[in-house]
This record gives sequence, structure tokens and C-alpha cells, in this order.
Amino acid sequence: MSLAGPRTDPSPYSGYVLILIAVSFWGGSASLAKYLFASNSRIETLILSQTRTTYSFLLLSLYFAVADRSVFRIQLKDIWKFVILGVFGMAVTNFSYYYTVQESTVATAILIQYTAPVLVMVYSVFVSKEEGLNFAKMASLALAFIGCYLAVSSGSSSVIRLSGWALLTGILSSLCFAFLLIASKRILKRYSTWTMLIYAFGFAALFWLVVNPPWVIVEKGYTPGDWRVLFFFAIVSILIPHSLFTASLKHLEASTAGIVSTMEPVIAILIAYFALGESLNVIQMAGGMAVVMAIVLLQVKPKRFLRLLGARREV
Repeated sequence: MSLAGPRTDPSPYSGYVLILIAVSFWGGSASLAKYLFASNSRIETLILSQTRTTYSFLLLSLYFAVADRSVFRIQLKDIWKFVILGVFGMAVTNFSYYYTVQESTVATAILIQYTAPVLVMVYSVFVSKEEGLNFAKMASLALAFIGCYLAVSSGSSSVIRLSGWALLTGILSSLCFAFLLIASKRILKRYSTWTMLIYAFGFAALFWLVVNPPWVIVEKGYTPGDWRVLFFFAIVSILIPHSLFTASLKHLEASTAGIVSTMEPVIAILIAYFALGESLNVIQMAGGMAVVMAIVLLQVKPKRFLRLLGARREV
């Protein structure tokens, strides 16, 4: 059995670095996906979601079949954990998010999905009791959500629209993303990053084969150029960032990882501004700064925070 590394790192800076690199790839992928949808009518959300996990599974499997076959070893009793993680944690999270984007707005989809850190914190603190609760973490969570809202909506509630199926898929994307954080953290206590990713990607790929079987894909008439684009997108949008994000969970609590990941929409907006010429106003920049401040606040230890409060009262 391939065992994971050490538990949560008491000095988690490497975890922050891994997540920030991961969300940079995810943020850039949002602009890339928007460009692909606009420039190639054959590439749809379904095939984009399917090939992301399928290509990633094939590449990791081929590499480790040669380099280290031990990563394939798991206990049979744990298979169901990987099945649920792959189907709900990866496939359903991805599809429900993009469906919400399609049926409502990008701002709506992002904001709904990034309520997941709240769910993770509530579960980890009050249900599983795997994490402690302190004022710095709660303040960081609130600041991150407010910053995320300002960054993606420019402070206007008119961009937030939920109706019909988008209401269901928006909520589903948040629940599944929260599940991904919690389940990944638990599996990594027993298995390595690569073991978890191979099986999660694999079961997500099997799920997509049922939803969108090969003969349906053939009828779409994708060209060799389309497949090369989808291959590249899979590498930069899920294989690299998800590997980094999963590795970061060895160093950070699940709720902390969720809060740091709120940097994704901020980075996506910045990349869209420079690469696609989209707008960027003062309110959005203020939202981005709020998210950065939330991440910095996570570094404040509870005892140190109380000392700072005491010093202020004395003044």
C-alpha cells in the first residue's frame, strides 16, 4: 500500500505556495476555456470536462506503470472511497460548475461554489471535530468571501442570478467542492497524492464514458487539432493544478485550503484583463486585496492574535 506523507505541517508555507500555483493554473484556464468556446463551436462543456479527467488518468497511469507501480496498490475495502471521490468530488463538481456558468453567470457560479470553505469549516469543526476554531480563521473566511464577491461582481448584485436548474447545480457545485476538500484530506492520511489522483481521475473518466460514450463522441467529428487542444487544456487545467492542490492538503487543514483557493477568481480576473482585454475596476481590485489579506490573516496564530488585541486595548 502506498502511504501518504506526514500529517498537517506545523509550518505550512509550502502548502500555501502549492495552492497559489494551482489556482494560477485554474484561473488561467478560465480565460483559455472562454477563448476555446468562442473560437471553436465543436468544443463543448461536456467534452471539455470529460477529456480533462480522461487524459489526466491516462498520463498518470502510463507514467507510474513504468516508474512506480506501487502507487496502484490499495485495499479493496477503500475502492468505494475513490469511486465517490472521482464521481462526486471531480466529475460532478466540474460539470455542475460549468452548467451553472452556462445557465446563469460566471459570477454566480464562482460565488456559489466558493461558499464551500464555509461548509468545510462547519463540518471540520462541529461535526468531525478534526479542526479547531479561532477568530483569525473565522475573520479570514469572512474576508475571503467578501473579497471574492467584490472581485467577481464589482459590487453589483445584479450579476447574481439563480433560477431553474442553475439553482440546483450551483448548490451542488458547492457541496461537491466541499466534499472534495474533506474526502481528499482523509484519503491522503492513508494513501499518496498520486494514488489518490490516479483512482479519482480513473473513476471520473469511467463516469464520463457512461454519460458521453465513445460512439456519441465519434459522431461529433472532432479533428486531430481539436484533440491536441483538448489534450493541452487537460494538462494545464486539471493535471498540473490538481496535483499541486492535492499535495498542498498534506500541509494544510481542509478549511484553510478552501480559503486560500478563493484566490482563483482573483487570478482569473487579472489574467482575463491582460489576455482578453476584459474590464478591471477599483472595486474588483479592492476585492482582490481583501482575499490576499484573508490569506495573510491565516498566518496569525491564535495566541499571537490575542496578544495583539491585548496590546491595542492597553494603548
